[in-house]
Amino acid sequence: MCPVAEDLIPLAVTDLKQYLYCPRIPYFQHVLNVPRPVTYKMKHGTLQHLELDRLEKRRGLRSYGLREGQRMFHLAVTSPGLGLHGILDLVVKYEGKQETRYLPIEFKHQEGPVHTNVKYQLAAYALLLEEAYGTAVHDGVVYQIPGKTVRHVRITDEMRTYVQHTLSAIRNMMRNEAFPDPKTRARCGDCEYRRYCNDIR
Repeated sequence: MCPVAEDLIPLAVTDLKQYLYCPRIPYFQHVLNVPRPVTYKMKHGTLQHLELDRLEKRRGLRSYGLREGQRMFHLAVTSPGLGLHGILDLVVKYEGKQETRYLPIEFKHQEGPVHTNVKYQLAAYALLLEEAYGTAVHDGVVYQIPGKTVRHVRITDEMRTYVQHTLSAIRNMMRNEAFPDPKTRARCGDCEYRRYCNDIR
């Protein structure tokens, strides 16, 4: 592992995902230290995740494009070099043609195309797995709970670079305590932090 830089503010993968959804969310959490409101949707989602964990242990791996592998639930991974940490919903460890490989899988309560912030969340997890296990991670999976749909996401070098640039942008925002513009106001209606945005009606 790379040594952590002394001035590197530690971040979670969820900070990256939320920043790409709306940069004000990590601003409220880390700059203003506003406690995150717990909504009914979040509580219900936690219960669904627990049930899915139970059912996942009994399912085959064919839908993920694998014949066999070892499931690792809620795997914690950390990179001092990136100043990044996270907990994956599921990682499948399997044998590739020449080396052991790792497939990151995230469970999401959504349907349709995979959201951009979720794609980069997977890319961030890929970086963490690559550093932890010394092997390349080229693919990730989003399991969409409502329709039991498996979406495969290709992890590219451009995505890895974008993740690192975004982590720098988050840290600059935190150091400068700069209040960011919302990503898009179309998302404000469902945001649990909406009441803290005085410029949103």
